[in-house]
Parts: sequence; structure tokens; C-alpha cells
Amino acid sequence: MARKGENIYLRKDGRWEGRYIKGRKMNGKAIFCSIYGKQYGEVKKKLILIKAQLCQETPAVKTYGDGTLREWGDFWLEAMARPHIKQSTWEGYGRILKNHIYPGLGDVKLTELSREKIQELVNRLQNTMAPSTLQGVCRLLKTLLQAAAAAKLIVQNPYWEIRTPKARKTPPRVLTKKEQILLEKKIDETQELEYLLCLYTGLRVGELCALKWEDVDFENESIQIRHSVQRVTAEEGGKKTKLVLNTPKTESSLREIPLPGFLLNCLREKSGRANPESREFLFPGRGGSCRDPRTMQQRLGRIMRELEIPGVHMHTLRHTFATRCLEQNMGIEILSELLGHSSPQITLKYYAHCTREKKRQSMANIERLSDQTGEG
Repeated sequence: MARKGENIYLRKDGRWEGRYIKGRKMNGKAIFCSIYGKQYGEVKKKLILIKAQLCQETPAVKTYGDGTLREWGDFWLEAMARPHIKQSTWEGYGRILKNHIYPGLGDVKLTELSREKIQELVNRLQNTMAPSTLQGVCRLLKTLLQAAAAAKLIVQNPYWEIRTPKARKTPPRVLTKKEQILLEKKIDETQELEYLLCLYTGLRVGELCALKWEDVDFENESIQIRHSVQRVTAEEGGKKTKLVLNTPKTESSLREIPLPGFLLNCLREKSGRANPESREFLFPGRGGSCRDPRTMQQRLGRIMRELEIPGVHMHTLRHTFATRCLEQNMGIEILSELLGHSSPQITLKYYAHCTREKKRQSMANIERLSDQTGEG
């Protein structure tokens, strides 16, 4: 049984065999070599690493010049992308390639990939997924082909003037002031400070779960965001997952957030009650380790069902914080820094509806100067 387009085969003796081009004879004929393993995933990984090594020793065109998009994509993901991105991002790219790009284009040779074939794939995918999801697929495919063009595997990137549906921009779900008051009263009853902290700092759930007591600066009345908790695959090709403590998603996510007085008081009280054996994380999970973001979300879901408030998740609290800040005329640059966005433009993209409403209200308060002075 062969894995089409990968040169990986199941032998009669039960082992998997992977074949690769080690070089070329004087007449241009390929010189093939083989590697073996007990499992398909083992052979695939070995094959990618060997090709990566060959690519460093010889021009990429000799290794992948007549290869398929699948072969190039696997190499790019493992050797070019993986060293520079987080594991969760790497896994996400892998899923996009496997589930959306390879089924339609994986077995097409790079040199035969055309704009028309790419457009056909996009046209098919737009009937099965949301426009925003499709845009993510297209971004990855474009990046993959840009890398192939840079390696001179193809003369030019065939991804150009590809028509994609525009993602509909819908305002994020934000708690109304009445809903927020109900939630805060419930939080006071249950003493679940994590949700109050999220409501008044705009932390991402992964950042919230990763907070340590050493990140709380009582003297300067602030918290430092240095880490984020993410769930990733425990073993390559497996289904089991594990929690890992990483740096936040971008450099701008490393930030200091000043705390209002009431939050500082709550943290001081919590610090006094904290178990000395679990003093590492602010909101520890079982055994004193960091809390699982899924657990945090599930608990919030139960609270909101009790309050009969629908459509709320952890990110809703972040959106609510941002909206309340804009309602109180906080500058977009300051808000962008507090949220850990890479630029104010990103913040404006998410919360343009808030700024439009503030403009409308401001314009409604403008009066004619002649009406104010009584002069015509």
C-alpha cells in the first residue's frame, strides 16, 4: 500500500519504506535511496529530515525540482517553518495542509501548479467553510508557494489575482452593562477572581491561566504578562494532548498591565489565603500546576447558564473590557498596548463599531456657533 505522492510504501514484510532522490547521474537520471521504519509516521519524519539535509547541501531545485506540492509542503513545514513558530501554530498549519490543501493539490507537481488550479480549489472550498477560514487556507498556500519561488523551484508564484469571498465583519459579542453586573455579583459570591481579572484587564485565557505570583508587582500596582498556556499534541501523529507553558503569541503580547485599586485589594486577599504548597500559579489546577484553559471556559459556561446569559465565552470578557475602555474614552494606542495587539490598527479592526458610535455621539453634541451666540 503506497501513500500517493509521498514515495512511502508498505512492504510485504510489514515495514514502511520511504524513497528519495539522493542525486543525479551524468545523464540526469535520478539516483534513489530508501529508508525503513515500523510506522508510517516514523518514515515520513525521517524522509523530511533527510530531504532537508540534502537541500542544505545542494540547491533545492535538485531535491524538489520535480516534486509535488505535498512533498514541498511537508519539507517547508518541518524544516523551514517549525524552527520559527510555536508548536500550536505548526500543528494548525499541518491540519490546513492535510485537510484542505493536499486533497485538491497535494499530488500536483510544483512546476505544473497554475493559477487556474488554485482558483478551482478555492471555489470548491468556499462552499464548505466560512470565508474567514478560507482566507487562512489561502494565506498558507500563498506563503508556501512564495517559499518555493524563493528557492527557485518554480519560475514565479502562481498564486496571483485569486478571487476569494470577503469575510463578513460582525461585531464581537460583548456583555451588556446589565449582564456584566450580574456576572460580577456572581463572581463576588463564588470568589472566582480569575473572571473579574479578565473582565478588567482583557487578558487572553491562556495568559490568565499562566499567571504566576511572581508576575504580580504589588509595589508598582501591575501585572507582567510573560507566558501563555496552550494545549498541543503530546506525540506526533497521536491524539493525546498536553498543556505547555510558552511565551505569548507575539512580542507585543509581552506587556505590563496597571491594575485598578479594587483588583489589587482582591489579589492581596487571595495572596493571604493561598496555599503555600501551590504558590506558583495565581489560579492553579490540580496538583498546583497551571489551570487548563478548557476548564476555565467550562466553568464560565456553567456560570452563564445559571445566569441565563447566552453566547458567552472567555474571549467575550476580553471584548467586554475593550468596549468598556473605549466607552470611557481611552485612547486606541493605550488600549492596543493593554490588549497586547501588534499595532493600533489591529485594535481598530476589531472594535471599529465602538469608535463609529463614539464619533456619532460626538457629532450629535455639536451645535452651530451662531445658535449658541444668538447671532445669525
